[in-house]
Amino acid sequence: MTIQYAHNGDVRIAYERFDGGPQPLLLLGGHGRPSTWIPDDFCHALVAAGFSVVRYDHRDSGASTHFDQHRTGGYLRALLRPTRPPYTVEAFAADAAAVLDANGWTSAHLAGGSMGAGVALLLAARAPGRVRSLTLLTAAYTRGHRVLRYTRPGPFRQVLGRRYPPGAAGEEEMTVAVMRMLASPHALDHFDEDLARDIGRRSHARHPSDRRADQRQITAGRTGDPWAFDALPDVPIQIINGLDDPIIRATGGLDLARRLRAPIRFYPGMGHDLPKHLWDTLAADIATLANRPHAPATRPAA
Repeated sequence: MTIQYAHNGDVRIAYERFDGGPQPLLLLGGHGRPSTWIPDDFCHALVAAGFSVVRYDHRDSGASTHFDQHRTGGYLRALLRPTRPPYTVEAFAADAAAVLDANGWTSAHLAGGSMGAGVALLLAARAPGRVRSLTLLTAAYTRGHRVLRYTRPGPFRQVLGRRYPPGAAGEEEMTVAVMRMLASPHALDHFDEDLARDIGRRSHARHPSDRRADQRQITAGRTGDPWAFDALPDVPIQIINGLDDPIIRATGGLDLARRLRAPIRFYPGMGHDLPKHLWDTLAADIATLANRPHAPATRPAA
């Protein structure tokens, strides 16, 4: 795919487009990783379901603008006692809007995973006319310090605490380790190591992995509240989580669904990821929501 660029002021946002059907769909990935972690073939499944698809690199990831000059104090400080970040959580939503503009889309369906779910919610709250539907994947209600209540940090410590070889080889090994960690422990027979290695190689080619960038994104997420729902538009919303998510507890997704008054579906064999054996199913779920007539419903304040 050819990388194209949107611009939000001085910040350049890299994106790729998969042209297909008449429905515009913006995919928003999680923190710390480029959009190559959203597999090409999942995008093709969405095209087959009737969408034209755009995936993009958040600022401080992939081929988008990085803020390397800004120092961080480690993951724990980024989460609990963050320093002043070079950008705020609002900037993530503005970047998403810039990608819509670059594609000539006045509005689009949004599907966001993990951090991307919060960015999708924030864009819907700040620019409600730009959002047609919201699919929130591997999401939880993480307002304030609730993130600690719903997360299991152990797997991250085990994987990120390892040492990996330098360069592309290390990126490949790290990607395999992280993707295996995020997958359902009950569906590892479906885990595609070759795909993970390919994603690692392609991610490194865009920009080597940078833990300080991860920390800056986490710090920015602590500057605002993408989980405030009083201003959300009356659009169809659904939550899809893995029944076997090793990172986010099921109670986090259930709390989010209750506060949004939105349906939630848990898939067995799905972790904190987009498992290959569910690509067609997830694409069908997103398409069903996009085509569903809906009655306006008042969204509650958080």
